Amino acid sequence: MINDNIKQLNRYAVPKAEAILKFIAAHNCAELEDGEKEIEGRELFVRIMSYVPKPADQNKFETHEVYADLQYVATGTEIMQTAESRDLTPTTGYDAKDDYRFYNINGPVNSLVVRSGFFTVFYPNEAHRPSCLFDGHRGMVKKLVFKIKMSNS
Repeated sequence: MINDNIKQLNRYAVPKAEAILKFIAAHNCAELEDGEKEIEGRELFVRIMSYVPKPADQNKFETHEVYADLQYVATGTEIMQTAESRDLTPTTGYDAKDDYRFYNINGPVNSLVVRSGFFTVFYPNEAHRPSCLFDGHRGMVKKLVFKIKMSNS
């Protein structure tokens, strides 16, 4: 997992970083319509979403097997949580079509406050629970989730 300001992305060995930064620079991300856009086919695409974050206990932990997520908060603030795999119990089987598995948590969690202009990368099999309410922010969040293909599974 990586968490930093989007201006620092090139400090890290994140696949497709240049294409992601180029996409962000070419668009007013706060004004993009919700939906999905392919950047490099299914090797790199982005899911654009607007929502009001929910209390953490109303969201699910998830993992992916094929794609890494680079979650970029364009506007607003949310909490993103992580947990160790030993503290998770699967609640669903793996959905190969949409590349996810959901979990219940049975142990401690780590919480990150992710503000506008910041990103978090979750690599395959790194459990995360995004879109959680931050007490200091009650408004909408606009987020771009860049899906970076890491495996041919």
